Amino acid sequence: MTIEIDAQHVLISKEEWGWLVIWTADQNLASEKYVMLQAKDEYSPEDVRLGMNDIYIECCGQGWSWYGHIESFVLSDKGIDVRLDRSAAQRMRNDGRFVATFSLGGEEQDKLRSTLRQVFHGRDYYAEA
Repeated sequence: MTIEIDAQHVLISKEEWGWLVIWTADQNLASEKYVMLQAKDEYSPEDVRLGMNDIYIECCGQGWSWYGHIESFVLSDKGIDVRLDRSAAQRMRNDGRFVATFSLGGEEQDKLRSTLRQVFHGRDYYAEA
């Protein structure tokens, strides 16, 4: 069963370590209805050793969080459609898919598109519809 999130807020920030993008139902992040991406600009040898040298994705709580495991990530003007691999789907006890819908203006959508292109640079599972 696909998890659906009505993301009233899309938060994008450039941190000292990399990018943070959050699609959430509640701007104060009090809701458990969210998708979060974190992508470091550079991974340390320690990140590599611990298997943390990939994009971090979290959906609806830290219990559903992974480094990598993304099979497809599609951005459209109306939302994101994410499919995780079999291992993640088993942990979620569903099909490993979640969708977040949102409505952004032109500049905000352009910023999101530009950010996600940087986050997913070189990864063939990212697409724009």
